[in-house]
Amino acid sequence: MRTKRTARQLKSAWFGYRASEADQLISSLHEERMQAEELLREERELFHAALERKKQRDAELKQLLADALAEERRWIERAGIHG
Repeated sequence: MRTKRTARQLKSAWFGYRASEADQLISSLHEERMQAEELLREERELFHAALERKKQRDAELKQLLADALAEERRWIERAGIHG
């Protein structure tokens, strides 16, 4: 009988160990998920900031091009060149 009880105790201890190991794994995975979500948030913020800078730069370049074309038209008109 003692052998059976010892086997049961070992089995119970093994399951307890495995459950503890599973809890640690779940906790570790949860922490990794939280870190991944934070990194994703940061990446999104950086992406949106870069996108806003690109939009602003595109608008500035568009304005510079419009100004350059207007200046060229004025130069052509002053020079009396007609197409």
